[in-house]
Amino acid sequence: MSNYSLESMLAQPYDCLVLVNPQVQILDEISEKIQSFGVMHLNVSKELGNALMTIPTNERGLFAEEWLKNLLRELKEKTVLCSHPDLFFHPSLKIDFFTLIRQVARIKQVIILWPGEYSKDTLTYAIPDHHHYEVWKISESLLIQPKISIYPISAAQGA
Repeated sequence: MSNYSLESMLAQPYDCLVLVNPQVQILDEISEKIQSFGVMHLNVSKELGNALMTIPTNERGLFAEEWLKNLLRELKEKTVLCSHPDLFFHPSLKIDFFTLIRQVARIKQVIILWPGEYSKDTLTYAIPDHHHYEVWKISESLLIQPKISIYPISAAQGA
């Protein structure tokens, strides 16, 4: 676990701040804390689910990527907190979510609440038994431009 407080993580310069914990309940608590600082919140799976309802299945992956980029581009807020990214990991969409957040970080400063784990340059989505489990090897070069910071976070850090 990182020794940083949530406030110190938010105070550091970043284009994308990824806060990682495998427990959605803890991420929801962190979300409430960040929103209390005045950061705009977007439940991306809920919003994307609504947007996908009229899109043909074979077009949903590309649509989802463009939808998120366009939505963030249109928002006036400096920073946007994106929670519940689960729908983006659905295999039918064929989206590499880490690549997508690197792209959106060039458009808008974002905080991503990531349900998974991060340790020793390995970022995972979900837990190994989950049917959408994914693993990324995160090299230093992937974190430089745009500036991405990834922190495992606990409930105590958000308290």
